Amino acid sequence: MKLSVFTVVAGLFLLFGGCSGGFRLPDTAPEEERPQKPEANVTWYGEIPCADCRVQKMTFTLFDDSTFRIRQRYEGVSGGGERVTYDTGRWERKKGKLLLMGSARFPLQFRYVSPSKLMMLDQMGNEIVSKLDYSLERRPATDFLAGPMELTGMFSSANGVTRFRECRTGKSYPLVFERPDPSVREQYARLRSSPGSSVLAVLRGRFLMDAGSGGEQVLVQEFGGFLPGRDCSDNSGDARPLENTFWRLLSLKGYDGDLRAAGRQPYLLLKSSDRSVRGFSGCNTLAGAYQLQSTSLSFGRLATSRMACPGGAMALESAFVRALEKTASWRVRGRILELYDSRSKPLMNFEAVSGQ
Repeated sequence: MKLSVFTVVAGLFLLFGGCSGGFRLPDTAPEEERPQKPEANVTWYGEIPCADCRVQKMTFTLFDDSTFRIRQRYEGVSGGGERVTYDTGRWERKKGKLLLMGSARFPLQFRYVSPSKLMMLDQMGNEIVSKLDYSLERRPATDFLAGPMELTGMFSSANGVTRFRECRTGKSYPLVFERPDPSVREQYARLRSSPGSSVLAVLRGRFLMDAGSGGEQVLVQEFGGFLPGRDCSDNSGDARPLENTFWRLLSLKGYDGDLRAAGRQPYLLLKSSDRSVRGFSGCNTLAGAYQLQSTSLSFGRLATSRMACPGGAMALESAFVRALEKTASWRVRGRILELYDSRSKPLMNFEAVSGQ
């Protein structure tokens, strides 16, 4: 008996389609890469080898909006003690690698070994050839890494609400002050271009949950100051090198006078060839030496010329030199240099200037 073509096709359909979990065409073509599932508030931790300390304890958390926060605790640093730094920025995952793009000149890069293990890569994204352990493990609970940390962003205030849009992540937060400081609002009112407009500012604070909105807010523990006439673009892009860059003073903690009291602003230039520093203190020229190791920075005895200056310039010079003598660490964010004391409290901010 001859079977029709229809009968054969129908039989084959029943044979394969009638089985439990029968034949299905693939959902995607073999060459297509399925999109990566977003990380959702995942914390990673590792004890990373360190060139100038005993160990670097690195903790970072990836948030589901593609931002991250990181804490790097350097234990057994030269001279004893430890140093703790924080940073924030944006992350992306591609081709099996994780990139953290923060304030450093190069992103931190990692390779996924498994869903629970990462391997740190060098700054160019290559494997680190070493017998030392550069791995990080996924933590079972989320660490939100609240800080405190130094933040730079656009400060605005309108209708009694103060907000801060952090430069690295672009996220906006309500601001609350640990100790109310009316002078901050007074300075903002003088510097803003129009009611409610934004002014670049630096501050030290912690991230806290906002019970009202369910999101986060920033608790300001120390307000570093405003950087008028600038925006987040000055804090982005490739970081300028600390050495061999002309740095012009933008703000000086505790000094509210005119930074151009003698007709020009103080500046610094650190020369890598002989580890010497020269500059202008606000009244006189200055010269001396500096010591640099990783993020640690200190200045030796600084000599200044002996020219007499108006009272305002002398006060600026005195405050500027005192701040240099207290300097213990540094950080560059784009075109902005930040100097800190031994307790990681902000001292001064400088701007990189070209053509000097």
